[in-house]
Amino acid sequence: MISQLKYLGFILLLFSLFPLASCSNEDDVVKRLTGKQKETYAQNISGEYPGRYVIIYKNKDCIEGTDEAGRPITVAHSETFGDVQVDVSNDKTMHVFFQDFPISLISKVVDADEGLSHALAETSQQAITARYGFDYDTDYSHIKWAFTPNVMLLNLNYGDTDHHIRIEFNNDSQYYKFTENELEQPKAFGSLAENGIALQLEAIYDGSTLIQRFGYENGNYMHILFKAD
Repeated sequence: MISQLKYLGFILLLFSLFPLASCSNEDDVVKRLTGKQKETYAQNISGEYPGRYVIIYKNKDCIEGTDEAGRPITVAHSETFGDVQVDVSNDKTMHVFFQDFPISLISKVVDADEGLSHALAETSQQAITARYGFDYDTDYSHIKWAFTPNVMLLNLNYGDTDHHIRIEFNNDSQYYKFTENELEQPKAFGSLAENGIALQLEAIYDGSTLIQRFGYENGNYMHILFKAD
């Protein structure tokens, strides 16, 4: 009889704790954008945005100098390419197209494979494509817009051999903030693009073989900024 009473008391204790657990779960609910919101925001940022690329890169030809405090620094190269544009698609594909990117400039930072460097120098402009998406920021008062660059594939012939080149970029681990009111306006991407959208060259492969990685330790790097006019 005593054992039965203890068992009954245990059951009653579980029921008394259940409402507390339920309240805790409600506090942990994550707010999500609706499909309609994403569709509207994608429609409002879609369009063609003309501008320029500002490309900063470091290679073995960079000059070593000092900053105002006398600390050693590397003076990187800087080049600007105008008459380009970024195209933002609507909710059907949700892609960004960094049009007319000067692939030939990548030859300046590829020093692990001389043949590849020469082949890249002769390569015409290409589009860097990226997938994008929206989500709430942690404060739920802003909406994050972020993009993930796709791998660029090139078929190049050098050294009397066909090479399947893979170029990887990243978004510099950045995301960009909008208010809901901003995303409800047409051409909402304009103010963001005026401040600049950043990319970085990450790595280059020949098939599955890594040729060179960029932006690590004291190696070469390339930072790409698109700024709308």
